[in-house]
Amino acid sequence: MTQQRGGEPLDSLEGTPRSEELVLRDEQRLLYIFALTVLPFWVVDSLSVMRLAWDTLALRLAWAGVMVAMGWSLERVGPSRRRLVLTIGGVIPNVFQGLVVYRLGGVESPLFCWFCVMPVVTFTVSRGELLQGVLSTLWPMVAAGTLMWLEGTAPALTLTWLLMLLGAGVVGMQLSFFYRRLRQARADAEDEQRAARVALVESQARVLEAERLAQVGRLAAGVAHEVKNPLAYVQANLRFLLEEGRQPTTGAMDTEYTEALQETMQGVERIHQIVKDLTALSRAEEKVEGVGRCELVPVIDASVRLASVRLKSLVRLAVEVPQQAVARAEPRRLGQVLLNLLLNAADAIEDAKVRDGRVVVRAEVVGERVRVMVEDNGPGIQAENLPRLFTAFFTTKAPGKGTGLGLALSRQYVESFGGSLRAENRAEGGARFIVELPSA
Repeated sequence: MTQQRGGEPLDSLEGTPRSEELVLRDEQRLLYIFALTVLPFWVVDSLSVMRLAWDTLALRLAWAGVMVAMGWSLERVGPSRRRLVLTIGGVIPNVFQGLVVYRLGGVESPLFCWFCVMPVVTFTVSRGELLQGVLSTLWPMVAAGTLMWLEGTAPALTLTWLLMLLGAGVVGMQLSFFYRRLRQARADAEDEQRAARVALVESQARVLEAERLAQVGRLAAGVAHEVKNPLAYVQANLRFLLEEGRQPTTGAMDTEYTEALQETMQGVERIHQIVKDLTALSRAEEKVEGVGRCELVPVIDASVRLASVRLKSLVRLAVEVPQQAVARAEPRRLGQVLLNLLLNAADAIEDAKVRDGRVVVRAEVVGERVRVMVEDNGPGIQAENLPRLFTAFFTTKAPGKGTGLGLALSRQYVESFGGSLRAENRAEGGARFIVELPSA
């Protein structure tokens, strides 16, 4: 099946701007290489006649200059004129080679045999098209035939040379087609690599979205409980205010009114904060601020506040973070990392049915690094699982309870900040996850 890219089949990439750019670059490179290789052969010219052949040096300098000018002009003309330039490029080497051979003795010169190489040379700057192939074969035959005619070479020898040049042209045509296919394969491969990179980015985005939604799902039960309590007393207070509002008020009643309104406002603010935190979590990737100065206290507070909807009924949570703790990180992604570590601690404690569960978030500044640790008194991490803990899709949770992506993405985030994330077992029992970041 033909693959599609932007509505165009990949089979026709020769006409796409990217593949055309690759072709142009290859053709220019070949012309410049030819220009460079033409000059050193002046040494061969001189050796063939055992003197300094200054006349052929001038010819080779002119030859190299024309090739450089052709390479320079390729990117300044349109596709149709570019083909004309390349066609001329198949003529020029044969003309100059004929002049050089003529100056060095004609048919008797050892360099006459180079006419057999010229078809291969001229083919390398063509696109393997039939017309250019025929021309690239005919020009050496014309140049060599003209020299042999001028020198009166015997017809049998002339025919022999022309047949050899024809054979060389056929070989050159085959090599040109092979080169064209290799060039096309490279263009196809680059386009496929770009398509694969785009698909990988899209896949990573879907993975990140799945992990964020999984975190929201893990918080769902706690969110329901946290929202239910404020809603209950908001509802009770509103009922009280509605009933008492129909009766004459006294000073005492005013106080009760005020207290009821304050409790109601607190409950509404609590619900608003929970919804706000969940919205920020689900849209974290849309608001990435970039790596920079990150104060840890507000980031940790936000993560703890959001995680508390699940932790509150399971563990006692302690936070020990100095106010001066500042690191280089992206706040929202760092918050997502800490939230994931807190939820993992809650899951471990719940699965192990630990009584009096405890989770501690601790931060400390150590030289040029800031270390944030999330510790729990759960069952810890089995030794055989430690090496695989941050591998994508590896999880020790029951099927359907974890994606196996949280820790892998967390490490990826932390490393993008220039930090590290590792895990270990505490000597007194439980697990410890250490996020180490560069200080700001």
